[in-house]
Amino acid sequence: MRRTIRLTGRKQLPISCINVHVRDVGEGRVVTLDIVDHQKFSGFPKDARLTLRLTENKQMELVDFGTIGSPKLMTDLQNTALGDPSCQLRVASTNADHLGLLLGSTKNWRLNSDRQASGNVRGILRFQPMPIAPRAWKLDIQESAHPVVQIDDRIPDPRNWVRTDPVFIAAVLPSILQLVFEDILSKPSPADIEWMNDWIRWADSLMPGYPPPTVADDFNERRDWIERMVDSFCLRHNLSDRIIDDLEREVAA
Repeated sequence: MRRTIRLTGRKQLPISCINVHVRDVGEGRVVTLDIVDHQKFSGFPKDARLTLRLTENKQMELVDFGTIGSPKLMTDLQNTALGDPSCQLRVASTNADHLGLLLGSTKNWRLNSDRQASGNVRGILRFQPMPIAPRAWKLDIQESAHPVVQIDDRIPDPRNWVRTDPVFIAAVLPSILQLVFEDILSKPSPADIEWMNDWIRWADSLMPGYPPPTVADDFNERRDWIERMVDSFCLRHNLSDRIIDDLEREVAA
């Protein structure tokens, strides 16, 4: 079997040999690392250091996952503001003569966007507990980062609430999608803005063959496209049926 070696001597590791996930635990977040193909790491010293480099909007965090011989399965994420960072797994020498020398690495990939399930907004939309009372939620659309839905921090386990509450999912989430795409379609070149391009790609997975109109197109055409996109999202996830079923269960109880 041939190994891919860079000219620097660094071994190129396939992204498919690992699984990386970020999970909410209470008010914090953790990163998990699962080595799927141990054979890809067999040529490294047992004491070589495993780290995951996360970067997003000029923010960077280096997450330590122990060594090749004794890898950690999970570690805390310090920067909870990271939404869909660029990731790179790195293997570095701990030998005193070559301390920190990079022995191997994966290519960069996006934590959520590159593994998006069709029609799933996780990864391109961030949720953050904030003191925003008297409002329960508020959309913050930024210039250079994925949109953030601020959630009243008095709500117990707010990140889980937005993922499981049927009223929020069926009534609020479609409105958030509409607001985001109204902003995207108001820009002259949205595909040149990284986070907007991610949203356009997501919409294409939801409605293949129906590219979004441009700011130069008629206002009604842009509005109709957004309406079609929201309807497609609701249909994909059976949102009206889910909320009706939940209300009927409450009445029956």
